[in-house]
Amino acid sequence: MTAPRIIVPGATTAITRRTTMRKAFLAPWHSGVGQAWLYSLALAQKHTEVAVHHAARVVTHHHLTVTPEHDNLPRFTQIFHHELSCAINTLLAHQRYDQPGELFDSRATHMMRLCDDAAQSTHLNYEYLNTVAAGLVSRPEHMPGFAFDFDLWLRGHIDVRRPDFYFSDKQPEVLRLQVTPPPLLLLAFDGDMHKLVYQMRRLAEQGARELRAKRSGPPLGARAVTRLHPWSEPRTLRETRGKRLPTFRIGARGIVGHQAHVEAALETRHYRDRHEQARIARKGGDLEREFPFGTYQMRVHHGVPIADPDLGTAIVTRPGPTLRDVQLSLEHRPDHGLPPQSQSNRLQLIDSTREALIEEADAICQHAADGMDFRDPQPTAARRDSGASDDRSTDLDATPPPPRSAAVRHRFDKRRSDGSDSEAPRVVTLRDRRRGRPPGTRHGNDPPA
Repeated sequence: MTAPRIIVPGATTAITRRTTMRKAFLAPWHSGVGQAWLYSLALAQKHTEVAVHHAARVVTHHHLTVTPEHDNLPRFTQIFHHELSCAINTLLAHQRYDQPGELFDSRATHMMRLCDDAAQSTHLNYEYLNTVAAGLVSRPEHMPGFAFDFDLWLRGHIDVRRPDFYFSDKQPEVLRLQVTPPPLLLLAFDGDMHKLVYQMRRLAEQGARELRAKRSGPPLGARAVTRLHPWSEPRTLRETRGKRLPTFRIGARGIVGHQAHVEAALETRHYRDRHEQARIARKGGDLEREFPFGTYQMRVHHGVPIADPDLGTAIVTRPGPTLRDVQLSLEHRPDHGLPPQSQSNRLQLIDSTREALIEEADAICQHAADGMDFRDPQPTAARRDSGASDDRSTDLDATPPPPRSAAVRHRFDKRRSDGSDSEAPRVVTLRDRRRGRPPGTRHGNDPPA
């Protein structure tokens, strides 16, 4: 049973969701994928007023960093994932591909609260550089469909045109997606947006250099990414399930960060214990038993009473400031110059983010690249064409040639005149669900590739 989530207003949260069967449905195989992704995101923001700070689409999954103004974050993710899933299924049908039905896998959306400004700064850089760490491109802006840069915080929005598939004509033709910085990060820089963007760009450049140094081999490249088939999947083994997933992150380092992490973990355990006790009491007939502050599902679907928030020492269940709260506090702050303590905190934030990116570069690359091996082994014919020697007497220590890859073709494609189909160990024929396999030809049991 999934542990109950803590949903509070003003909690800057990192969100991740993966596609079903690790298929590359979110790859830029069609221009409509990115358009549907942005329009679904803008539509979810319109209905829930959730502030969007950054987003990244990484072939088999996506990342979001948002801050809800109200305690309705699950509603935001439900709208976004539903609209995007329906849109991609419709686009696949229009392009004569099989439809998976449900775009995302059966696991619940992963949500992790970023409890302080250091956690937000570090995670935003990780999210921004995820395509580099995964070995897809050498720079984030080289990724096809790249839309979110830190400079976007200065402009403040993206105008998204409605795709010409799935979405009703009753929806706005153009939706404005508001993109703003996280409230705690803006507060750390005393509202100076230009300094914030400048420092985030510097940190991203340094992080990209570290990740490229840790990566082995060249990136896949933008051209190869655009040629990924939507039913492609990485050649690596499927990740094991059942691991513990973090629900919060503390960015502070040293003894202060360790102590804050312990307190947040104890607070989370206490919240779950109180939630379970209240659930059992309600099941036994006590309808007046209060659930802990941060309860979402029981409050929305059953109208249970909720306890007041703990505004004292709470970390994870404490409501965070929204961007409006930060702007109001900065407006009422006396303008006597930046205090030395604020300058020291800012430098400490930058240093801790840089150190975290350097120390975690190896782990970031390994984690991001685990499910991103889309390279096809070089076929034998290509080795002969490249001038590889066939003399065994002079090439005894050479590594054996990689296995030949399957030939992938659509059922409407013409037979290749070069005979490459006949040399392949197997031929995968892509088909659509409505007409089934093409008649009169032999096929194996291959699923859509």
